[in-house]
Amino acid sequence: MDVCKMIAAMLAGLAVVPAGFAGCELDTDQLKSLVGYEITAVKTIAGWIDEGEGKVGNANDWEGCRYNRTIIFEDGSTVECSTYHHASAWGPQQAVIFTRYSQQKICIDDELMDTR
Repeated sequence: MDVCKMIAAMLAGLAVVPAGFAGCELDTDQLKSLVGYEITAVKTIAGWIDEGEGKVGNANDWEGCRYNRTIIFEDGSTVECSTYHHASAWGPQQAVIFTRYSQQKICIDDELMDTR
């Protein structure tokens, strides 16, 4: 199998898995950026905190990632945003978490974001 076919097969697998259960539909360029990552979890967001601004949100008012925003999941774990992506969604949101070594990205509401 040549390299192009192998990459296409890997990307096709990534596209199918998250899109089916967590509202994470990514375009080809976003999928390419995930080569080498693995899906490590799918979690439901419980809320978020912007400590520097004193803002707190719950699961029903997702406003996207802001620098240093802490996202809290229902299981009590957290991640911190290291990029800015404005989004607006109401109701429970799921996050697909991708990991490669110590790097981590999350996909929420069809947006791929860097976290730490």
